[in-house]
Amino acid sequence: MIADLKPYPEYKESGLPWLGRVPRHWHQRRMKFLFSERVQKGFQDEPLLAATQSKGVVRKEDYGSRTVTATKDFHLLKLVEQGDFVISLRSFEGGLEVAHCRGIISPAYTILKPSREATEGYYSRFFKSPDFIRSLTLFVTGIREGQNIDYERLSRAYMPLPPEDEQVAISRFLDWANGRLERAIRAKRKVIALLNEQKQAIIHRAVTRGLDPNVPLKPSGIPWLGDIPQHWQVRRLKSLCQFVTSGSRGWARYYADAGMVFLRIGNISTTSIDLRLKRISYVTPPSGAEGERTRALPNDLLLSITAQIGAVGVVPNGLGEAFVNQHTALIRLRTERSLPRWVAYGLLSKFGKDQCRLMTNGGTKVGLTLDDVRCLFVLLPPPDEQVRLVAAIETKTRALDIAISRLEREIELLREYRTRLVADVVTGKLDVRAAVAKLPDETDDLEPLDDADELAEGDENEEREGFDEVTEGAEA
Repeated sequence: MIADLKPYPEYKESGLPWLGRVPRHWHQRRMKFLFSERVQKGFQDEPLLAATQSKGVVRKEDYGSRTVTATKDFHLLKLVEQGDFVISLRSFEGGLEVAHCRGIISPAYTILKPSREATEGYYSRFFKSPDFIRSLTLFVTGIREGQNIDYERLSRAYMPLPPEDEQVAISRFLDWANGRLERAIRAKRKVIALLNEQKQAIIHRAVTRGLDPNVPLKPSGIPWLGDIPQHWQVRRLKSLCQFVTSGSRGWARYYADAGMVFLRIGNISTTSIDLRLKRISYVTPPSGAEGERTRALPNDLLLSITAQIGAVGVVPNGLGEAFVNQHTALIRLRTERSLPRWVAYGLLSKFGKDQCRLMTNGGTKVGLTLDDVRCLFVLLPPPDEQVRLVAAIETKTRALDIAISRLEREIELLREYRTRLVADVVTGKLDVRAAVAKLPDETDDLEPLDDADELAEGDENEEREGFDEVTEGAEA
């Protein structure tokens, strides 16, 4: 059915370079007539909200520790009603976010109340479309950090307005299409999860027992671990480190389009010790001790201490100057005693993840402290054996990594197709009216993503740190 979609029979010029032609019968309205600004404060008993790219505007308590939590001056926070739209003036790369519930949010956000003509289903998709997001650059003031959307200018901009029944049809068709595409994506992710389980079993066996099944064993002294090879040592991470630190707060102000690499949670993984560098942020950090302290060098370990707690990576050669953010522990080892990739595999293994889970009280504690990180146990074979074990792990998991990479690419293509389909439908490039008439009455409800599903999608769904910084500043 998707493949059968065709353009509308007649078009007209919208007069908007970023939008181009629109169906002849569609109208256009200034933003301020479709969405009025809501500025209501003094609702301190309402739940705190978080604005996210992946889930829209949701209750803070449902989004965990990935955003800053207000601690005072709740009466200054703005009221958001279900169905409102939220703009972060400093972080709008993902478009405008729709609110799924009532609550309060930082006064740094602009809250938009839709008029009767503007249906949530249509505009929640239109405001996330690449064409609209690109148009927001027309309403920006400032340079890079410090950029803001000038809402007064945005309010005067024209937006497409399909007939109300057509807005509903577009929303229904995209619900149906997304259901089909999401099922295909989830099926591939289930296969990825099974492959990662196999990979995890290989790693865990290697980092707790080694390669020789007949090696003499001894008690590890760790009740929940059991026996380990007799000639291995159990050491605290702090005894193997030069130092453990983390990034500085407030570095969102130093973001840049180019410069030095800024390593974030989205660059490290719970399934691989190789950094994910497809999407990189850049900073122009301040000179002085703070910049030097958070500088990452080749063979440093990165460990997530919030959100994806226990995700780990090794800084590769050739990355250039790089720094870490506040949610990441930077671990610099004494390499004469421990191979960085061996220690990283130990932290990535079930043994390492179990330690992180126990240190966070099974997930009830917000995150790991740097003292927690220093106290992590590391199993330490002789250096030459560490080299052999790392080589064995990577040889045995190579085919799994290739299969996982292929499936991830297929998922990426499906997502790109979905993004393009939504953009073409909400901007009138494709006519869905005939297709909607053939859809079954029942809806294809999908179970909501759990945390593991969401985190598997990587940094695409990482909470925008710009939101965190704005909220923190407004609520301090």
